[in-house]
Amino acid sequence: MQTPSNLNRFKHLGLALSIFYLLYNLTTVFSVSLYTLYPSQIYNLATPFDKFVPFIPAMIVPYSWSLILFMASFFLVRTSTQLSLLTYRLILATIFACLIFYFYPARFSFSRLIPDDWTQFGYQFLQLVDKPFNQIPSLHVSYAILLGVSLWDVVASKKRWILAAYRLLLTSICTLVALSTVLTYQHHLLDMFGGAVLAVLVFILSNRIRNALVIKHLTLGVIGFLLIAIAGFYFANMSMRAFESIETLAIIIALYWLISFTMLACAYQQDKPIRDIRWFQKSSNGRLTLHTWIKFAPIIIIYNGMSFFGQWYFKVFSKGQKYPLTPYAIDDKVNVIASARLTQMNVNRHLTYWLFGYDLLERSIVLEKLPSSVHYQIIVVDLAAEISSHTHNLEIAANGIMNTAVHYLYLPLLDLQPLNDVLLEDYIDLFQQIDALIQSAETQAITANNESWVEGSQVEGNQVKDSFITLINFHCVMGLSRSIGVQVLYLLYCGTLTVYNYQSWIEQHYSHAHLKNAYLPQSLVETMANYKSVTYSTAP
Repeated sequence: MQTPSNLNRFKHLGLALSIFYLLYNLTTVFSVSLYTLYPSQIYNLATPFDKFVPFIPAMIVPYSWSLILFMASFFLVRTSTQLSLLTYRLILATIFACLIFYFYPARFSFSRLIPDDWTQFGYQFLQLVDKPFNQIPSLHVSYAILLGVSLWDVVASKKRWILAAYRLLLTSICTLVALSTVLTYQHHLLDMFGGAVLAVLVFILSNRIRNALVIKHLTLGVIGFLLIAIAGFYFANMSMRAFESIETLAIIIALYWLISFTMLACAYQQDKPIRDIRWFQKSSNGRLTLHTWIKFAPIIIIYNGMSFFGQWYFKVFSKGQKYPLTPYAIDDKVNVIASARLTQMNVNRHLTYWLFGYDLLERSIVLEKLPSSVHYQIIVVDLAAEISSHTHNLEIAANGIMNTAVHYLYLPLLDLQPLNDVLLEDYIDLFQQIDALIQSAETQAITANNESWVEGSQVEGNQVKDSFITLINFHCVMGLSRSIGVQVLYLLYCGTLTVYNYQSWIEQHYSHAHLKNAYLPQSLVETMANYKSVTYSTAP
């Protein structure tokens, strides 16, 4: 099992802490403001049993252990899997708790006098940094349970007494942290119960999360929701006119944001869902449908911004290197190129360069004067689920080139989703469609040449030969991970690349590509490279 580096541990810790401090403080400020303006909208969770709970000043000590245990846990787990799972659990607990804090704001209802003893500083500090809001669920309790479960097996020893002593110590610490929430008069009993329920739900859910991308989009959804909704609250109260309409509009927008990102997280959670295009539907020329826009407008707007940023980035990045994306020739009739999604402003020059090369572009040769016997077909393989394809722009540009046809194929891949999340049959189906289009073009050329021969059409004693040149363009959004990865799989499928040379090929043609094994697994490469030989060997 892989042991995570200290740098990776710090990254996970920083992420979990950042999300906690952002959301927890955001909801605290909201609750304080709500209590100041509309105290009746703050709930009281005290029960008759709470009056029997004693105030024990010394419990401020285990109450302060929560942050220490939180931070230490990232350096106690032994494997990368344990580290990821720990991070998932703490982030899920934070975002779900903060959603509840917003929808059900509550305040601790007992008065607490600051003790006049050695614990005085601790309570003064607590009063400063942890207001008596954000009550149910108690995150101290949730974290204590989740950390206890996550750290249960981190000590490996053949001596039972060492293992038993460690687990007893861990249980004691977590129990004291949980109890301290009520014994310091920071929470009520219902808050403890809510924290325990949340921990159990997070524990169940985290074991079913497929990867960090699900957590990422759930977190972005909750952060966006809280920022928009709470901003709406403050704007509404800055201008007392139209109070309800401003806040209501903000909540509607915030809920829309949350639902969109939650649906996106569900799409990432699906096991091999790619060919099921219910999530991101497109028209026959690669444009996102209205139905898709309605579901995912916030995500689509973000990715359109990324696309424009990508165009700018590649212009700056390739300064002094005018045309960094050069097609790779499979043979004298078929070229392949991986690219980002192109804007209308850039597509003409790219297309001219891809089809005819640098010399033609520099000399500005009139395309209409090219030999009419040469036919071109462009096969656009759209891999960008979150944004419309540049197929339409290519079709417009291709109208100025004689005998050029554009074909559109769609394999919806979500951003950063590992390529082995796609069924092998889906790749094969895509590649067979490409092969069929190439074969159809070659058949048309042969037919045209035969008809020409029958009619006796000749120029200077040489038969006029029609030929088809095919350009296959794999494209994604801004970077090239998706487009290069699938292009490599296609070249493996064709037999142009092998498991022994595909990495060196990537380094040679796309030196800045980031195709780690987690994204383009070796097992998928081997399966694709062996596909045809296995198919032929098992054929009847």
